[in-house]
Amino acid sequence: MALIRLAVPLLAAAALLSACGGGGSRSGNPGAASHCVPTQIFGCLSPQAFGREANSRAAAQREKPAFSLQWGLETIGADRAWAHLELAHDAGTAPGAGQTVGAIDSGIDTGHSAFSGKTVSERFLSGAADETGAEFSHGTAVASVMAGRWPSSALFLRNSAAPGVAWGADIAMFALPFETDRGSYYRTAPDSLDDDGFKSVFDSVTEWRENGRTIDFVNLSFSIPGTIDVYSAQQLRTHFGSAIAAIAQASRTRKTVFVWSAGNDHGGACDRSLSTSYPTLCEPYVENGETKFRINAKSVSFLAGLPARIPELRGHVLAVVAVGRDGRIAPFSNRCGIAAQWCLAAPGVEVRVAYFGPDNAGTPAARGIATAQGTSFAAPMVTGGLAVMKHVFRNQLSNTALVSRMLATADRTGIYANSATYGRGLLDLGAATRPVGTNSFALGNSVGGRGSPVTHSRVALSSAFGDGLTAAFAGREIAAFDELGAPFWYRLGSFVRTAERPSAMTQLDAFMARHRESRDLRAVRRPAWPALLGTFVPAPGSDRGGGIRLGYLDAPAPGLGGGLLSLAGHALALDAAGPAGLGFTVFSTEGMRGLAPVSGALLSWQQAADEPGPAAGPPLNLVAGWIGERETMLGSRSAGAFGRLSAGSVFLGFDGSMQAGAWRVDAAAEFGMAYAGAGGGMLTGVSPLASSAFSLRADRPLDANSSLQLSVSQPLRIETGRARFSIPVGRTRDRRVLRRSLTANLGPGGRQIDLAARWRKRLDTGGDLRLGAIWTLDPGHDATAAPELTILAGLRHSF
Repeated sequence: MALIRLAVPLLAAAALLSACGGGGSRSGNPGAASHCVPTQIFGCLSPQAFGREANSRAAAQREKPAFSLQWGLETIGADRAWAHLELAHDAGTAPGAGQTVGAIDSGIDTGHSAFSGKTVSERFLSGAADETGAEFSHGTAVASVMAGRWPSSALFLRNSAAPGVAWGADIAMFALPFETDRGSYYRTAPDSLDDDGFKSVFDSVTEWRENGRTIDFVNLSFSIPGTIDVYSAQQLRTHFGSAIAAIAQASRTRKTVFVWSAGNDHGGACDRSLSTSYPTLCEPYVENGETKFRINAKSVSFLAGLPARIPELRGHVLAVVAVGRDGRIAPFSNRCGIAAQWCLAAPGVEVRVAYFGPDNAGTPAARGIATAQGTSFAAPMVTGGLAVMKHVFRNQLSNTALVSRMLATADRTGIYANSATYGRGLLDLGAATRPVGTNSFALGNSVGGRGSPVTHSRVALSSAFGDGLTAAFAGREIAAFDELGAPFWYRLGSFVRTAERPSAMTQLDAFMARHRESRDLRAVRRPAWPALLGTFVPAPGSDRGGGIRLGYLDAPAPGLGGGLLSLAGHALALDAAGPAGLGFTVFSTEGMRGLAPVSGALLSWQQAADEPGPAAGPPLNLVAGWIGERETMLGSRSAGAFGRLSAGSVFLGFDGSMQAGAWRVDAAAEFGMAYAGAGGGMLTGVSPLASSAFSLRADRPLDANSSLQLSVSQPLRIETGRARFSIPVGRTRDRRVLRRSLTANLGPGGRQIDLAARWRKRLDTGGDLRLGAIWTLDPGHDATAAPELTILAGLRHSF
């Protein structure tokens, strides 16, 4: 279906157009194009639309019945993180898919429905045996919070575990024979698990390989006696050195992250021996006239707080404290204390978990759901959150970078600014999976080096390029990096703005412009070449009879039939006439407001007409020229990460006229070659660009006052040429920018042809009435664009 455009101005408007003509910059504004964010669901969205869609899809997540089973999911922003993942990947993408999260715990019930369809691996360490369900399976509950599957049917939600934070991830469980201290002080490992025993356990996790899978994040919801503030670094290294070395993973560049529960010791009973040995740990209180002691867990437990004392563990060991539904620290939870820089908060009260253990009647091996509390269930929210982040960023961030990002994006507003209690704040996966600060394209080879903001990076193409570059960019991505170094992907083509088609009013402006009644230019020794692809207007008072003249080039706007001279706009020109029909012109827009800096020169030769007079112009005019563009390339601009453009063009053309019966036929054609320069950005080079333009026009009088004109023309078009780009497409875990070389064919897929008819009638009162139509094929040199029909009508009258 063709696009039909009408332009029928009133008398006053037509008079104004005729008097004022066209003007302004024709170089385009690179900043006018708006970049977009790629989605697999909706294609490319503007950042604003992406934000709205992400919010909408997060709301849709919250409305799902299964989501409401776990109140903490909304608190940590899992709904927003899942929405970001869904938009960037696919609607069916399960958070954490393709990853394996680990846990060191009591074991796991692999037959529980919370893990059906998953790959669940289990290893038994230090004499641990498969759980029988005679006691509550702590490991089963923890694993479900971390990576329990999404319930399969709303009909069974009442009896289903809630989805885990990374519900698409697989699970590797490392079972230990844990015991519970009935004195409600610490959950402890058996005495047989000494320093070397712990080293063996930790090595089992970091060295785990199964069917090509490894573990990046391991959850440890247990502790051994003591809070970190009562131990010195020397004590820890002396008595726990081997285990520390195993956690440090000094020989590994890809470190497994250890996520520890902070401990549930605050307010618990503290015996007198501990109060004597650790007076800062136990605080006295009076009950019924008796002095008693309770634990003031002002820091996290011993294992969770190791980074506070051991520098080599910083960056891949985290502690997690628990908050309740009101968002405040749970009464039982240890505080972050001296480990605040490596500690954050997550929900740990009224957590819905998968249950394996005795039923109410004491019968073992019952499966179902339960509600639990403790930092044991806050930690797996963080562990699962890290897996979701890794998925969002396509595994391109190192594990330590993910930890750093999680801590940097945690919510530190309000009460969470209290670092002694909440450490770095409340876990916020929504903030962790969206850009922090300004996204920039890397211009160097490392993330965080020299770059250019996404919002400043554009290519604005002139009409000569048509759809060539956009076709070359179709389906390709470009990676930008936020201020924390995380990659975000955009559609490369969204940073290219193709030239807009001239509006109907712009075409009317040209349609109503004054035209010379004669093409006889011998009197001014001026070649007729610019008359068809541009017009030379002499300065006021200049002598049209020859010599040197100062005036302005009045070239047509790009897309209206102009050749390379259309790049010069209304350039200031100096014209000199020579002997034997020779002419020389220099022109420039340097310093002219609103015009791109373009300079050039023309050398022309005009064949003398056999019969001078207004009926016909010179039989043949030849022109050779050079045009230099200081900030553009054939009218195209680039900015930001695409660097700077410039070009020097040479061209040859002819312009001829002949009489064929009642018809006067004018023809012009141009062939050019541009030599472009590019630098300072992703555009690394441009080959010579061949261009063409032509016009064929036939006029005949219908009577003394009216005439008919038929024409066919092709505006300036790139025929051949290529551009080379070095496109950032991602990063490595060691912050090296990944680039892809791209050679783009700049020749457009279509060829714009304008077929026009114009009827003109002189009025006895002065001025004239004009009617016309233009049928445009492949508008904008775009083979996919629908044809356009433009109908023009106007009345020109001079006052």
